[in-house]
Amino acid sequence: MRKIFWYGMADERKIDYLEKFSVGIIGSRMIMEILWRSGVGCLRYIGDFVTPMDARIDSTIKPLEANDYDVVHPMSSDSCVISYPYPEDYQELKRQLKGIDVIVAHKHIRNCARIAEELGVPFIPDIITTFLPDGVSFFDVKYLRPEYDPISYALTCSIQAGEIMRIFTGYRLPVIAPEAYVVDFNEPNYLKKINLKS
Repeated sequence: MRKIFWYGMADERKIDYLEKFSVGIIGSRMIMEILWRSGVGCLRYIGDFVTPMDARIDSTIKPLEANDYDVVHPMSSDSCVISYPYPEDYQELKRQLKGIDVIVAHKHIRNCARIAEELGVPFIPDIITTFLPDGVSFFDVKYLRPEYDPISYALTCSIQAGEIMRIFTGYRLPVIAPEAYVVDFNEPNYLKKINLKS
């Protein structure tokens, strides 16, 4: 399936080589699912345990964050999906993310950005951009966290997964900070270009 999915973007050897890469995903089961279906070899998913009842009781939890469970099991025998609950200990989180090629965080963003810098790996926050280890620091920019509805969130996750594929296959460059995009339905292509403020 993945050879059909990436047809025209990379040759078969590059597509097969996706099995060698690993991605740390914090708080976005949707990105985890897309990357697994795309053929990325190892996914480490770190999430919070939130139930629909928690979302009803706690008004600070948005409905999109409410899952019946937040533990992921291996999807197939040829993939590596490892799931952890989010640890409160910073060093434990860092240990869980060691050896990762890219970190994507939709929750606990600041901690994950700091770990990405310490580990020297690209970091993708909850908007469409990539912070490179030798580029602009996440902590040197400011942006408003987007308010998501189900469709804008799905589009953001899909585009972010495509950006990760660009990093891994070398097919065009991903969007690099301070350049960034957010989903905006008022724009002709549903994407609004923004410059992250320093």
